[in-house]
Amino acid sequence: MKRLITICVVVALLLVVAGPVTAVPTDYYIWDDWGGAWADAEKTLPNTEDDLMCWAAAASNILEWTGWGKVGGMTNTDQMFAHFQDHWTDDGGLMEYAWEWWFDGTYNGPTVPDWSQPDVPGGGGFYPSLNFKDYFHETWNPPQALSAIDQYLHAGYGTTLGIYDGGHAITCWGYRYDSDTGAYLGVWLTDSDNSKVGPAPRPDTINYYDVVLSGGMWYLQDFYGTNDYWYIEGVQALAIPEPATIALFGFGGLVLLHRRRG
Repeated sequence: MKRLITICVVVALLLVVAGPVTAVPTDYYIWDDWGGAWADAEKTLPNTEDDLMCWAAAASNILEWTGWGKVGGMTNTDQMFAHFQDHWTDDGGLMEYAWEWWFDGTYNGPTVPDWSQPDVPGGGGFYPSLNFKDYFHETWNPPQALSAIDQYLHAGYGTTLGIYDGGHAITCWGYRYDSDTGAYLGVWLTDSDNSKVGPAPRPDTINYYDVVLSGGMWYLQDFYGTNDYWYIEGVQALAIPEPATIALFGFGGLVLLHRRRG
């Protein structure tokens, strides 16, 4: 018993001398291995066709980064976002259905009220000979959300998040972790809503948010001024084209841009 007490006293003294253990934050971004740069399609307050199309904005960001969106004269995420607005209803949706329509022109999502659906013929089907599912990845398991982000970004998959409560879609470009313990600390995001209000031109921004795991949910901290409210429900991602696909469809410089280093 005396020996146990002595050990406890020594440990306590060591903690006092050494101080509390602190995290060693380290950031990983998708461009560290895969090149490119973040994109941020923005809603605008005067526009009445984009109010509920955060999912299309997030999908457009990834279409720009992967290169899949650089078709039909479009070169950037804002043009791709506008293309969705021109062809879909202004309702809630998911990136999966946006990307699938972009590939083969079909819509396979819910056909109930309050779900966005194509309402103008044409506009999609830029890669009809490809199987969209070969490039699509998703995880709907909240406790594994950060692990999925880690895996997808390292694999070169452009990554988007479905967050709740309230329902919103954002784009994830990186994450922060403790390089000593491997614990996840936060995420780097672009959000179509965070510059909606204000004079034009509205700035593109990328922002960092801490995350906290509680009750099996990864909660964003200080997201729109709230803590432990918005949590990551699902992760949806789109892979970059394979070299043979790039050559076939003429993506040009994308081969060099997304060649993995190392």
